[in-house]
Amino acid sequence: MSDAINQTSPVSTTQLTVDGLTVPERVEPATPAELADVLAEAAKQGRALIPVGGGTRLGLGNPPERADLAVSTRRLSGIIAHEPADLTLSVEGGTPLAELQAALGEQGQWLPIEGPLPAETTIGGLIATAFTSSRKFGSDGLRDLLVGISVAHPTGAVTKAGGTVVKNVTGFDMMRLYHGSLGTLGVIVSANFKVLPRPRAEATWQGSFATLDAALTAATKLLAIRGRPVALDVLSEPGGSWSLLARYEGREVTVKLMLDEATAAIGSPVSRKEGPESAAVWQALVDRYTAGREADRLMIRAACRPRETPAVAKAAAAIPGASIQVSPGMGRVDITLPVAGRSVEERDAILAPLEADAAVSIYDAPPAWKAGRDVWGPAPETLDVMRALKNEFDPTRTLNPGRFAGSI
Repeated sequence: MSDAINQTSPVSTTQLTVDGLTVPERVEPATPAELADVLAEAAKQGRALIPVGGGTRLGLGNPPERADLAVSTRRLSGIIAHEPADLTLSVEGGTPLAELQAALGEQGQWLPIEGPLPAETTIGGLIATAFTSSRKFGSDGLRDLLVGISVAHPTGAVTKAGGTVVKNVTGFDMMRLYHGSLGTLGVIVSANFKVLPRPRAEATWQGSFATLDAALTAATKLLAIRGRPVALDVLSEPGGSWSLLARYEGREVTVKLMLDEATAAIGSPVSRKEGPESAAVWQALVDRYTAGREADRLMIRAACRPRETPAVAKAAAAIPGASIQVSPGMGRVDITLPVAGRSVEERDAILAPLEADAAVSIYDAPPAWKAGRDVWGPAPETLDVMRALKNEFDPTRTLNPGRFAGSI
C-alpha cells in the first residue's frame, strides 16, 4: 500500500474475494476528493482497483484480470438534499437503498425501484450494475429516474453530468454512460433523481397452473384487460406446477378493481396479498439476484423479443433441476440451476438451446463456470465505441479490468 493511499483513507486488511481472486487490501474514502485521489494514485502505480458498494453483486461480470485494491463507498453515504415539493433527491453513492426509501417515505415519496438485500445494496451499485426488477414492466427504471450524477475518475478528477432538476438536460448523454458500466469508467460518488409519490395501496394476485403453457396463456389474458400490472411473472414451482404473479399499485379502490378484473379474466386466485405482504413477495424474488455470494449455482438471463418469450421459456423448462422466472411482457427469462453434481463441460450444452431465440448472459456462477466464455454473451455491435470510451476514461485500465463486455 502506498503512503499516498494510506494517508488518504483508512485501510482494511480484511480480504475480499471476487470470482476466486483475492483482493488483499481495501480503502474507504470519506469524500469524493479522497476517492478521486485513491483512484489517481492506483493508476499512477499501475494497480488494478475493484469498486465496492454493498457487495451484493460482486460476482457480476467476467472474472477480473487482476485485483490489487478494493475501494469501498461505505463512508460516502447519506442524503445530500431532498426537495419534496420539487420531487427531487440528491444522494451519496454509498447510501443503502433501504435508508434512502425510509427517508423518502417520511414524505410519502419513493424511488419505484428494488434491489437485492436493500439494507446492503447501494444506490451507486444499482446504477453501475443497471439492476432492474420485474416492476420495470409497468414503471420507470433507475435509468429513467436519474437526472444527475457525479463520478470520480482515475485521472483524479470528479466530473458531473446532468443536474438537480428534472428538465435539466445538460450532460444528459454523459450521465447515461455510467448506468450499467460496472464501475469500469469511474466510481459513482453521488446521484440525483426525480422521485414519485408512493402509491396508496398495492396487492398481488397469484394463480396456480398445471403447465407452463397454461400460465403463459393466463398472463396474456391479464395483459389484455384494462388494469395493467406493474409486474407480471410466471414462476416454476416444486412438483412441476407454475405460478402467475401480477402486482397492482394505485389508489385502494383502483387496486381492488384490478384484482377483481384479474379474477374475472382468469378465475379465482390461490392467494391475494395486500400491502406489506404483497411487497414482501416481490422483495423475496429480487433478493435472489445477488451475485458472488453463492458458490453452487448458475444464474442465467435470456433476453428476447416479448413474442419469443414462450419459446425461450420452454427451452428453459427443459433444463433438469432449473428454477425459472419468466417476465413475458419484458421478454426476459431467468434460470437458476444448482451446479453441484454437474460438470463444467455441461455449460455450453445448457446454454445452447436458449441462444436460438435469445441473448444469453451468465449473471452468477462459480469462477470455473465462467472460464473461457464472455459472460455477457456475444459482443455487441457497439464494442469498438465501448473500448474507445474505456480508453478515454481509464487509459491505464485501473478500474475492474476485464470484467465488462468484451473483457473491457
